[in-house]
Amino acid sequence: MSGERGVIEREIFIAAAPETVFGFLVDPVLMAEWFGISHTVEAHPDGVFRVEVSRGNVARGVFTEVIPHRRVAFSWGWQSGDPSLTALSPGSSLVEIDLEPRNGGTLVRLRHSGLPDSLQRIHSERWSHHLARLEEATVEAVAKRNTNL
Repeated sequence: MSGERGVIEREIFIAAAPETVFGFLVDPVLMAEWFGISHTVEAHPDGVFRVEVSRGNVARGVFTEVIPHRRVAFSWGWQSGDPSLTALSPGSSLVEIDLEPRNGGTLVRLRHSGLPDSLQRIHSERWSHHLARLEEATVEAVAKRNTNL
């Protein structure tokens, strides 16, 4: 966690090209392999970002930036019956994901800002979990592709 209030930051190395990782951030079919149970993803500025992360808990916002194979950013907040999550209304925080080619793979940097104190811990834990799942899904896709060559 960074020293800045309301911000969590995570980094993970994925042994796959940025082009491959990027697909898992913008394609709802690929996103379903690592994050959420239903998806409406329009990966362009002002496009819809809506993911039912868990039953009844929907993360909603809009894409603010999409640079193919390099960066995705979207606003984030919750539509939920869980009163603890509603402290973060739809679109009230920002998730930024940068992809940097490194050592034949991709360094993924995630920054989630604008979080209320009460939700920093759960978002920190869940982003760590989901990034690990992103790595697994991406590496598995690369292995399948290499097997089919």
